[in-house]
Amino acid sequence: MNIRWLLQSFDDCPEILRSNAIPAWLGLAEQRRLAGFKVEKRRRDWLLGRWTAKKLVQRYLEETRGERPALAELYIGADPDGAPYVARCEEEGGWGDLFERLPVSLSISHSHGVAFCGLIEQAGLGMHFPAARFPSLGCDIELVEPREMCFVKSFFTEKEVAMLYAATERADLFATATWSGKEAVLKALRKGLRLDVRCIACLFDATPPVQEWRPFQIDLDAQLSAQFPGLWSGWWRLHGQHVLTMAVFA
Repeated sequence: MNIRWLLQSFDDCPEILRSNAIPAWLGLAEQRRLAGFKVEKRRRDWLLGRWTAKKLVQRYLEETRGERPALAELYIGADPDGAPYVARCEEEGGWGDLFERLPVSLSISHSHGVAFCGLIEQAGLGMHFPAARFPSLGCDIELVEPREMCFVKSFFTEKEVAMLYAATERADLFATATWSGKEAVLKALRKGLRLDVRCIACLFDATPPVQEWRPFQIDLDAQLSAQFPGLWSGWWRLHGQHVLTMAVFA
């Protein structure tokens, strides 16, 4: 299983900070979407997420097909359930009825000026057909910060709460990682926050965190497991003051 991922910040694309600029790397449909943003923070976050996703997909196509399309040829859209997808336009900046939807599961997240995007190949996808569902990838990035106990008790399982009590000095880190893991699982399920997050448990070992990928445990309750039978793998790491998580459902 080969998961590709990329982190980008406003330093990688400073033109995003110019509120009146329309980036040349957006296609026409994306430019229309951009015009609909009224809140500057949402506009910047959306642009940084799209920039990161396009750069990752461009790298993926170069590595797998020997092609390097212009970023404006790559359209990052959203399915009815909100999950992102990527399609390749026939002409740079164009958008019509004919396009190639790429056989990948794509996930985008952003936090405090950093965007995190992950990509994994899917099978059974062709021209004009909806995305294959497996494997499905969810990615999340969160800034490590304290979580109020009322938040923890409202959204964490008993096992997760016990893990935090045992973590003592690293409780803020593991609380952030736990919430981030839940977000990643919900994205892989293509459900967002429409599910009760206490149906999902994300458990981490107590060893000191490092700046490299390590596995974490994902458990679903009986009802959710019956609704979504399959195999789960979870990965997490630190990047500066951020926690990154990835969840794969296959």
